[in-house]
Amino acid sequence: MQRLTATDLDRVRQLITRITGLAGLEPDRVARLTLAVNEIATNAIQHGGGEAGVTIQIEADQVVIEVNDTGPGIPTDIAVDLPEPEATHGRGLWLANQLCDEVQLRSGATGTLVRLVMALA
Repeated sequence: MQRLTATDLDRVRQLITRITGLAGLEPDRVARLTLAVNEIATNAIQHGGGEAGVTIQIEADQVVIEVNDTGPGIPTDIAVDLPEPEATHGRGLWLANQLCDEVQLRSGATGTLVRLVMALA
């Protein structure tokens, strides 16, 4: 697992783009997954204590990227709906859900794990 801070986000985006492209993910889907990971990692860093962990797994038929933090967790009543246009925050989870084939969220008092999945086919 790679631990990262805000200064590492560019490097992580480049790494995800390279690895998922080599794994056979179509270019449009590479871009979508990279954007989703950037949004989730940014949230984890901002709200989870200044750093996040990122794990990339290439499986037979999918790419799985997990982003975790050790923050206080996400409230259970958080909506993953599109925020109102005047809202300045709150689009990261919504966007990830729009961009990825599957998004799983596990959160508690010791941190949050977001699992982003994109099928290779």
